[in-house]
Amino acid sequence: MSELKKYKLGDLGFFFGGVTSIKKEDYGHGTPFLPYKNVYKNSKVDVNELELMNVRPLDLERRNAIYGDIFFTASSETPDEVAMSSVLLDEVENLTFNGFCKRFRLNDFNTLLPEYARYLFRDISFRREVYQLATGDIRFNISQESLANIEVEIPDTSTQKEIAQILSSLDDKIELNLQMNQTLEAMAQAIFKEWCTTENDEIPDGWNVKKLAELADVSSSKRIFREEYTLSGVPFYRGKEVTQLSNGESISTELFISNERYEEIKEKFGVPQVGEILITSVGTIGSIWLVDNDSPFYFKDGNVTWIKNYKTQVSGEFIYQWLKTKDAQEQIKSVTIGSTQQALTISALKGLKILIPDEQTVISVAEQLEKINAKRINNIKQIHSLAQTRDTILPKLMSGQIKTS
Repeated sequence: MSELKKYKLGDLGFFFGGVTSIKKEDYGHGTPFLPYKNVYKNSKVDVNELELMNVRPLDLERRNAIYGDIFFTASSETPDEVAMSSVLLDEVENLTFNGFCKRFRLNDFNTLLPEYARYLFRDISFRREVYQLATGDIRFNISQESLANIEVEIPDTSTQKEIAQILSSLDDKIELNLQMNQTLEAMAQAIFKEWCTTENDEIPDGWNVKKLAELADVSSSKRIFREEYTLSGVPFYRGKEVTQLSNGESISTELFISNERYEEIKEKFGVPQVGEILITSVGTIGSIWLVDNDSPFYFKDGNVTWIKNYKTQVSGEFIYQWLKTKDAQEQIKSVTIGSTQQALTISALKGLKILIPDEQTVISVAEQLEKINAKRINNIKQIHSLAQTRDTILPKLMSGQIKTS
């Protein structure tokens, strides 16, 4: 590997802020627009998740995005989420970007390649630098000046290209598995709608309406206090992590509880098992995760509700697919309380009404959903394995511990 050289970001390019002069009526039409969430979630801008925005001609001129631009989140609720980066590796005409993000445009591609920057700015060493520079109390920020003064070590461009190819090949495989799971999800939902829903309010013979509480137990976790958090141990999930898992995303665990505390809870009260359901119930409402692995974890009471101990032939896969239907989502929306901080209570979830087909249909559909879910879980295992491999070799490739050739 070539010798690593140090550069300040400010020597490699320059920063510029995003579009801030946006009104409610500007959303949903106009030119392509890069939202904050797209930057936060993806090391490479997902051009399939762009929005439309009616922006001023001046913003189109000054806040445009071109191939090779790197975007950083400028603020977040936690310091470890500040300056998450995403690189534009596609050509998108008239693309602008969110005002809570900063655009970093390279002076040229002779020192730093955009394909390598995709991984450089997500590497743990860069993330540590950002963490130390983030400021704030309730919401954390990082200035353009602070970002510009961060030093990075990079090899020559030929080595950068080799490293980027290795890592992007892993990301391509992850993306393929995610696409396969989207197809499987669509198949499962189509099967459920075909066999378990009706076109009108008329209930077929042998079908009946049940409350969720009649089909499963609906509860939450035992309370974990702040002083019980540890630096390592068993992952502790909040609504944020459950939402990411519901989207099939890999997560970077931020909170833990001790193995001893986990074992105590497991023995006395039980913990979520494969096939049970967690649903976010505060803030972001209704993200649904059908637990797909048996790795130990626990979750935050109040923020997440737990559906378990199925009492009839109705399985977790069945309830999970029902929760994703328009009928279920409308019911959830109607019983959600609060204006500033929305919440979905356990009692409200228990009262949700589900139309249940005859027993033979339920059994047949459950079998089909179980097969599809088994394929989905296998893909998720591959995704996690690939992501772990990528994240393990990333710093070693960057530092030269692993040779590219």
